[in-house]
Amino acid sequence: MKKVAVFLLYLFNNVKIFTMKNFYFSLIILLITSFRLSSQVSVVPITSDSALTSYLQGFGLTITNMSITAAPNSLAFFSGTSSISFGSGIIMSTGRIDSIIMNKPASALITFDNSSSGAGGDLDLNAISGGTTYDACIIEFDCVPNNPNLLFDFAFVSEEYPEFVGAMINDVFAILVSGPSPLGGNYTNQNFALIPSTSVPVSIQNVNNGTANTGPCINCGYYFDNLTDTTSPYDGYTLGLQGLVNVIPGQTYHFKIAVADNADGIYDSGVLLKTYSFRTALVTGINSINTADDIALYPIPSNDKVYFTDSTFKVNKAELYTIDGKKMDNINLNLIDSSVNIKGLANGIYFLHLSNDKNTVVKKVIIN
Repeated sequence: MKKVAVFLLYLFNNVKIFTMKNFYFSLIILLITSFRLSSQVSVVPITSDSALTSYLQGFGLTITNMSITAAPNSLAFFSGTSSISFGSGIIMSTGRIDSIIMNKPASALITFDNSSSGAGGDLDLNAISGGTTYDACIIEFDCVPNNPNLLFDFAFVSEEYPEFVGAMINDVFAILVSGPSPLGGNYTNQNFALIPSTSVPVSIQNVNNGTANTGPCINCGYYFDNLTDTTSPYDGYTLGLQGLVNVIPGQTYHFKIAVADNADGIYDSGVLLKTYSFRTALVTGINSINTADDIALYPIPSNDKVYFTDSTFKVNKAELYTIDGKKMDNINLNLIDSSVNIKGLANGIYFLHLSNDKNTVVKKVIIN
């Protein structure tokens, strides 16, 4: 009911509401002056393109031409222990990220309309969300990868959860990529912030546990109800999400990462990107990272067996690698039921290499 009352005031009285709640961060930033809060987590606002680049750029790639389009205090570094943080990383918000706002539990309300600071919407996010967006926070950069698999870890967080699931509100973000595709042609603003093994974008209406957490859920295996938490402000968030872009080493790719409110400028949402999250991985022991023949995997996440469809590809070999390129020995391909036994493996993200006599297809597998 806390959100319903505020929403009615917003609609009928046109009153800007910003009851603030804090998200405790504790950031250890070398070479950057920081301050510490009396909590487990710290936050330091991002003040330069170069600082943002240094915390995004990981192994095996080079980031250049960084630019930021966002309201003041809507982009920050964070570090520490909370229910949703990666330990350290970048948070992009449709509201404010500072030491005053980020110190309350999920039971409080986090909402700030950034339109007064000049933050507008974004046309790309309008198309993805199916409506008008507001309070967009956007970063863009160019990237040259050294290896053929480009990875990034992310989480989507929102105060819209769970009350506005099923409503005409669809706060959303995207990681849009432009550049040459290994399969031929080009990526043109192609969104890679997707629910694993689908083409479905991550948003309020696409990842949730149903209206007011009562169901029916939509991709609820990736949703966490955070309503009772005392360490972070957002009422719900996603987990276990990683983007994978097949790239051509040495070529230039343009990235646009954007998050925005949909339908109105209240009830903040955000995206968290793990420190050094943008990186590339080596692929060993295969002749091709992708082919026009495709394979679907299910279920994702998996914890016992992962099944695949291979009506045109005809798999005869399977290998599983960690994201660091280590081959896992304890898996078993079953051609009778088209499955791979992954029972007993540690939770995490892996690459499954499915091969026939000519080619290999690489698919991401999440084990939990």
